[in-house]
Amino acid sequence: MSTNAISPRMRHLSMAVLAHGTQLFWTVLVAALEMIVIVACAYGAFVAYSAVVYGVIFFRLDYALASLAVGALYVALCIADNQYDLLGPQWNEHCCSRGGVALGLSFVTLLTIGYLTNSLGGYSRGTFLAQLLATLFGQIAIRAGLAHVIERVRWRGRWRRESMVVLVMPGARGVGHVRARLAARHEHILRWYDFPAAPGGGGGASLEAQLAAIRSECRVLPIDAVLVLFGSDNMEDVSKAVGALSELPVRIQLLPVELAELMRRSRIGSYGHLRVLELFCGPCSLRDRFLKRTFDIAGSVVLLTLLWPLFLVVAALIKLDTRGPVLFRQMRLGFNNEPIQVLKFRSMNCLEEARAGFRQATRGDPRVTRVGRVLRRTNIDELPQLLNVLRGEMSLVGPRPHAVAHNQMFADQIRRMFRRHNVKPGMTGWAQVNGLRGETDTFEKMQKRIEHDLYYVDNWSFFFDLRILVRTIVSRSARINAY
Repeated sequence: MSTNAISPRMRHLSMAVLAHGTQLFWTVLVAALEMIVIVACAYGAFVAYSAVVYGVIFFRLDYALASLAVGALYVALCIADNQYDLLGPQWNEHCCSRGGVALGLSFVTLLTIGYLTNSLGGYSRGTFLAQLLATLFGQIAIRAGLAHVIERVRWRGRWRRESMVVLVMPGARGVGHVRARLAARHEHILRWYDFPAAPGGGGGASLEAQLAAIRSECRVLPIDAVLVLFGSDNMEDVSKAVGALSELPVRIQLLPVELAELMRRSRIGSYGHLRVLELFCGPCSLRDRFLKRTFDIAGSVVLLTLLWPLFLVVAALIKLDTRGPVLFRQMRLGFNNEPIQVLKFRSMNCLEEARAGFRQATRGDPRVTRVGRVLRRTNIDELPQLLNVLRGEMSLVGPRPHAVAHNQMFADQIRRMFRRHNVKPGMTGWAQVNGLRGETDTFEKMQKRIEHDLYYVDNWSFFFDLRILVRTIVSRSARINAY
């Protein structure tokens, strides 16, 4: 073999080794930083707890070793879950929630080992809870910060991102938007091959020859994957491409272009022994539904227990302000488009509401009572919906339920509008914490709200619910347009 044939291959291999070495450095650095943060938070929580409860600060070797063990277990579990693959989905998707699960398992493992070895005699329960909370906040903070830094490093080209070759199979339609999306993300595409559609469906031999040439070229390219874009009517060509390219030591990824939008909301599942493509529809698994429902019940019970004096005060103020019932009931669409009767503290004049029928509240609306104006501005009028949550008709977090007439106004104008009912409606939601509440008197306002609701449905997670609840309390965006 000539020197000219060897040098390109050796050059590509050298580049790949250098790039992977840089990524390995960052991976080790991220793991080391996380371990330092977890150990520091764990032992710092012990020191703080001792100072507050016992009034002394002292060094304890057993707590120092326990903190080191938690940090080491956490990193080991993250490695086992492939969370430090900084280019892979385990880091890029839900990195904070995955890390939180690993941290919880670390403490469970530590307690189990301590129980089996009978070494928990001096371990304070208060210290344990303090350490758990401190390390959890520390883990969330370090993951959020690292995710931001790593993303900036990747886009600035400090290390080689995943490289790919893209094949567009004959007859694939609508490839332009996929190409635009890849370009917008600055994906590292080394080659782009377009196979023209063969007239009359022939050209099989020519396709195989082109695939053989592409395979030879790919052997000397530093690539990690081959992305095959195809349509619904050329599966025979796709099979040939997969067969030819499977000899390469890289991942072969298939994307049916016509289903690209659905693929964004999909995951690989199983039906019996078959692997199938599942479309996300909120909390689908038994575990997710149980977790969400348990949180709804616990949250609504606690809030109702704490807020019942406020309920009595509000009821008295409504009765003193205007004649009519304390609670306002309105029929709205819930899960699976089932009608539910949503409860609110009455904030409008009853006679005006009866005459007007359905009409959204507007800024300075004369129908709103004096007490009602305060209730609506502070969201207190929504609190009776805790009873809807307790009955299972609503959730603490989800798309806000619209009046039936309101849904019908936009049903023919906005595609997939009713897909927001694939989950239970919520007292607060992703649209609301992004300032998309209040009157939706235009098509554009409603469309933007629906887009946020569908984003919530397609990206649901328990930690996403917690994030929305926190933003509902602390974010100013959650309270604008409240009138």
